[in-house]
Amino acid sequence: MRVLVLGGYGMIGLAVAQTLLRAGHQVTGLGRSAAKGRAHLPDADWIEAEISRLTTPGDWAAHLAGIDVAVNASGALQDGARDRLQDTQSRATIALVRACEAAGTRRFIQISAPGADVASDTAFYRTKAEADSALSESALDWTILRPGVVIAPNAYGGTALLRMLAAFPVVQPLMMADAKIQTVAMDDVAVAVADCVNGAHIGVDTDLVEDGPHSLGQIVAHVRAWLGFAPARATVRLPRTLGYMVAKIADLAGWFGWRSPLRTTALRVLESDVAGDPGAWRARYTNEKPIHWDIEG
Repeated sequence: MRVLVLGGYGMIGLAVAQTLLRAGHQVTGLGRSAAKGRAHLPDADWIEAEISRLTTPGDWAAHLAGIDVAVNASGALQDGARDRLQDTQSRATIALVRACEAAGTRRFIQISAPGADVASDTAFYRTKAEADSALSESALDWTILRPGVVIAPNAYGGTALLRMLAAFPVVQPLMMADAKIQTVAMDDVAVAVADCVNGAHIGVDTDLVEDGPHSLGQIVAHVRAWLGFAPARATVRLPRTLGYMVAKIADLAGWFGWRSPLRTTALRVLESDVAGDPGAWRARYTNEKPIHWDIEG
């Protein structure tokens, strides 16, 4: 099948595109730079486009010619110089849903987030939820997957934040060390998307998370070992006010093009925990290994 992957050279999008190519699908990636896409994945076709500008169904029409399945792996944590969440995660996605209905692209897989809610006080969750709602009410064969904190070899997203925290020498500074987090391995996400592309899980809206949560402190300690660093000799618990002060500076830097993983939205997400329900997905794979990242080493 011919599959359009939005955010095709991003953390999740690239892993999905690689998995789909290995499975024999034809992949077209869409991102800000076709040259960057080809450098990452030369076996895919590439469309250079700014998603935040594709806010009507007509804007998408030319990109859907011959496409059987759309996978939306695009997104951003917070508004900044290069990111407008309302346009990218809500308006553009909703326009793509309508364009798929008109073009006959029947299958749509949306990468969302556990806890996304239209009433959320974070634009990240709110705009994801707006798009999720429009998709679930559409005439398409849709699936909404909600990964927890995705652990990947590349330093993007949640992995980048964990790497940054784990990289401090000797002493481990931590804020919200007791925050509960459920992770998921990147390979598990990519395989789940590939199953959906092949026609499984139509009409399913589900979290992709490991069976139980771990504290942020536990996960950072494991990441230190994963990166080959010595265990911290001591943990220094930092006040939330200090963390938010640093995040506010990072927010400001975001308007000058720097995407720090430690931003206000990341801290708000941690405050409410990153948790989901693994039961629905596990029920569909009763004879398979569970979704997990091996936190126990």
